[in-house]
Amino acid sequence: MLHKKILYPFAAATLLLLGFLIGFTVYETVPSDNFVIMGERETGFPAAVYDLTDAGRININTALAGELADLPGIGPALARRIIEYREEHGFFESVEGLLEVSGIGERVLERLEPYASVGG
Repeated sequence: MLHKKILYPFAAATLLLLGFLIGFTVYETVPSDNFVIMGERETGFPAAVYDLTDAGRININTALAGELADLPGIGPALARRIIEYREEHGFFESVEGLLEVSGIGERVLERLEPYASVGG
């Protein structure tokens, strides 16, 4: 009986420590100059330097349909229209350029603006 009283807390503490160590080694730090160099992404665009001031925002010029559909007010159909517009007319110069896409009005733009960018 005494062994179980000691074994369970010891096993729990060991698992917590192991989880902490794995999490700590996997954690990726951001360079202090706010820039990170990333390799070629699944979009096929060449390697580039991404400014982290837009960190957490979705780049509407490079995002895939699934990423665009994650923006508030944008579903799969609008995501496809954004990509089609981008392929026909080139990259957006600003997030407001989305107003040219059929189905995106001022209200939708207001909702998604804090979450979207056009890159650096």
